[in-house]
Amino acid sequence: MISHLRALTGVLAVCASTAACSDWLTDPEAATNPNEPTTADINSVFVGAQTALTIQYTSDLARTACVWVQQCAGTERQYQLLGMYSYGEDSYDANFSQVYTGGGLIDLRRLQALADSSGDAIYGGIARVMEAMQIGLAADVWGDIPYSEAVGEATTPALDPQEEVYAAVQAKLDTAITLLESGEGPGPGPVDLYYGGDADKWARLAHTLKARYHLHTAERVGASAYAAALAEAQQGIQQGEDFLGIADQNPQSNNAWYQFTVIQRAGYVFAGAHLVDLLKARNDPRLEQFFLPNGAGEFVGASPGDQTADFSGFAVENLPDYRQPIVTWAENQLIIAEAAFRTGNTTLAAQAFNAVRQDVGLPTIASPTLNDILEEQYITLFQNPEAWSFYKRTCFPQLTPAPGSANVPGRLLYSAGERNSNPNIPAPGAQPARNWNDPNACTGA
Repeated sequence: MISHLRALTGVLAVCASTAACSDWLTDPEAATNPNEPTTADINSVFVGAQTALTIQYTSDLARTACVWVQQCAGTERQYQLLGMYSYGEDSYDANFSQVYTGGGLIDLRRLQALADSSGDAIYGGIARVMEAMQIGLAADVWGDIPYSEAVGEATTPALDPQEEVYAAVQAKLDTAITLLESGEGPGPGPVDLYYGGDADKWARLAHTLKARYHLHTAERVGASAYAAALAEAQQGIQQGEDFLGIADQNPQSNNAWYQFTVIQRAGYVFAGAHLVDLLKARNDPRLEQFFLPNGAGEFVGASPGDQTADFSGFAVENLPDYRQPIVTWAENQLIIAEAAFRTGNTTLAAQAFNAVRQDVGLPTIASPTLNDILEEQYITLFQNPEAWSFYKRTCFPQLTPAPGSANVPGRLLYSAGERNSNPNIPAPGAQPARNWNDPNACTGA
């Protein structure tokens, strides 16, 4: 300490005799520790945002969707209750918060500002696609959400109607596509853990997302939603460029399903009887791709309300570095198939539908029905939050709700943490049972 004081005294003495040191102690850099940065560069913000997006699409919300559409089954403790549609107001606090913080909307807006200020249109386009994915999923789950006032001066942001949020997401994707197709800027390059900075792949992803969100409004909008979805999907993801979650062998970044079912909560979630039985009846090779045989070497699924027994687990339990599908070529093809069928182009519908069947090793069907197409979509969306949106929109498959319930839940309650700090969030009893885009509950089997 004494030597440090003597050194500082010497510096002060020199500064006292020369104007060159007049602002040495008041220079902002004097208080900056290079080992403790207070701001993140564009690549650091981007990596955090990618991690947040993967977590949002592959953890709690994905497991909940999987359980409620009976691709999976909760069989122990809170997940057994979840399978009975029982959960607390605070159960999804982290997911609601993730929309905005810790790599969510606030950081994505910072990422866009950094990209725009440097003239990097490709980077800015990618950031806008990611914003659309975060906000689009939040609108799917909660309906009306804080968005237009969520970043800025408002301390208690208003809830934007779901219809307006979807429209804003579509506009955001339009801007993203324009930026990505401009070819301006180097983009993130290898820092992009999804597509390696490939602007064309990001643009095609944006088209598939636009198709997905058009379908989400079909119950309200009608035929025009299917026409719009078809037009976008025909420009969407190509084979071999699925948008996959980030995972590797590092225990801190293992696949979220693996972390939950193997490391954190073994025995809480197993295969769902509805999907297992469907795959067995179809002689579908995905049975063994999705699930593990039980202790007796058989594939057995659980139903809502069942408790832990010798049910089948998930194939991902042996694959800690498995990159979970989030948006895929198969989903895009099946959007084409459904939208084409509903708008009268059965030839195109059959082509897209059979492309997916051939890809998984199933025989083609010359004239698929709408139910054939929907069944393929239900299977393809395994372990994906989109499966819940698909079910609410189509009421396919016809599920038997959990004992004591008339319907599968239509939305989640808002975060208790947000309600406690934002008076615009209604109390649980005042919240709607269903979102704007899903006015009618599905009739159980």
